[in-house]
Amino acid sequence: MTELNWPPSEKQIKDIAKAGLNQSEKKDVKVLVYWENDPNLMIFDPVFFAPTYGKWEYIQKKYVLNDRSIEVIIGKID
Repeated sequence: MTELNWPPSEKQIKDIAKAGLNQSEKKDVKVLVYWENDPNLMIFDPVFFAPTYGKWEYIQKKYVLNDRSIEVIIGKID
């Protein structure tokens, strides 16, 4: 992955979405990553979101591809 400046670019978010869809066979996928920790470490179907440095700094995007969807949640740091 390229530089890890916050916030991630739209291309970086879409790359995470594509990787999440490729790693799951579910129709509707939800994935959480913490950007400054390791954006390659994906947490699927997250139940809990930690406050990032005492703030709720998250980006959420949802994409639909054919008959599947993916919701990408990116926290700045865990």
